[in-house]
Amino acid sequence: ISDQSLNQQQIAFVHKVIQYIEQNGYIDSMAVLQRPPFDKPISFVRLFDSQTRGLLLTTIELVRYNAVNIIA
Repeated sequence: ISDQSLNQQQIAFVHKVIQYIEQNGYIDSMAVLQRPPFDKPISFVRLFDSQTRGLLLTTIELVRYNAVNIIA
């Protein structure tokens, strides 16, 4: 978001992801991004180009990894 390359719909999607993670701790499966509330008004696949999708998915996976792997 900070590099200002995302449009308003993309920013809204990222905010949905952040809210979901705040409420649930992490996104368990990338399939979640294809279900409500993430599938409206446009699907994740159509909303972002492949490079941006990859970066977003990597970030989401890192959040999940950090949430479930507790370092003793």
